[in-house]
Amino acid sequence: MKKLIFCFLLLSCVNNLFSQTESETIKKAKDLISIKKYESAFKLLDKYDPNNSKPDMVLLKEEIVLNYFVSSMMHQLFALKDLKEKEEIKDFRGKEGKFGMQMFEIDKILDSLIQIYPNNCKLYKGLGDYYYEVHLKYGENWLKKESELKELIEKNYLKSINENCADYLPYYVLGYLKTAKEQYKDALAYYKKSIELNNNYPSAQYNLAYSYLYLDERDSALIYAKKSLEMYEDIEYKSDAARMVAQIYLELNDDKKALQFFENANEIDPENYYNLKPILKLYLKTNHPKTNYIRSSLFNLYAGNPTIYNDLEEIYIKNKKEIELIKFYKEQLEVKKNNLKVFGNLNFYLAKFYTDTDKKLAKNYFITAKNSFAKVLKPNHEIFQIINDEIKQLEK
Repeated sequence: MKKLIFCFLLLSCVNNLFSQTESETIKKAKDLISIKKYESAFKLLDKYDPNNSKPDMVLLKEEIVLNYFVSSMMHQLFALKDLKEKEEIKDFRGKEGKFGMQMFEIDKILDSLIQIYPNNCKLYKGLGDYYYEVHLKYGENWLKKESELKELIEKNYLKSINENCADYLPYYVLGYLKTAKEQYKDALAYYKKSIELNNNYPSAQYNLAYSYLYLDERDSALIYAKKSLEMYEDIEYKSDAARMVAQIYLELNDDKKALQFFENANEIDPENYYNLKPILKLYLKTNHPKTNYIRSSLFNLYAGNPTIYNDLEEIYIKNKKEIELIKFYKEQLEVKKNNLKVFGNLNFYLAKFYTDTDKKLAKNYFITAKNSFAKVLKPNHEIFQIINDEIKQLEK
């Protein structure tokens, strides 16, 4: 009997020591992560658990490879690197170098663990996180169809929510999936819960505003759009949030506030087409003294692209100021004469303005455009057929 008790106590001590060792290893790995030794942290965990049989260690490995990879192949093979104090992962991503490669097929590993630990909620959360990251990075270009990826994200995140181990992210992502399906009303509750769990995640605020906007609840949309604008640090996202605020004010018929936030968006991200276009609309509408400056800025962004001419035409015709645009195009003929593609576009769109009022002048502009395009475009380009058809109509 004493021998049996002794064996039991010995086994208990060994298990306790093993547990402590696993806990200590995880702590050491987290300490390494905190000082940017990502490859070393992964290797430490992998040495202790080479067969990926311990859920907590596997989930920490997942955190390392998803958040700190230098490069990845289909999010199955990851390049990791230990960084120096002032180095950042973004400094190495997309660049050549010698990095430690780690094969870590997260989906297969977590699926296997779920078979062993079907009640471990964190495994479902980890699987949802993985599929979401794959969706963001690869979309349709991964090993599974995008529709299947979304189903797997939803399935695993719902499981984590139902088992009460979800943080703000599953709620946000499920809201995002509802928004993508244009199920804006269903998305609201998920975004609100995400914000409740983490009030400092700007994308939840932004997408909640987006959903409210599509539900025509502009006052609510404005509240959350402004919050996202305050929170975002990324230039592109912050500028986009400012545009959303501006758009809401437009729909509330407050042009003054709308212009203020469009200009704010342009200050955040200067020379952005999606900022300059609405600013030009409002400037032209109010005869703003900087109208011509904004027009030139917008034009010079894409002077070789027909889209810019169509947009300018729409804006100026709507405000009954076509003559100003014609004058601008004529001035640009001299400025852009050595840029054959832009010169061709200027002549083409000037010709369009004159097709109803001066057929001879329109024909001359079309011919000049055709000759200019012939020097830079392939003979089978569709623009030549369009010009020939226009000239035939003018000659009738």
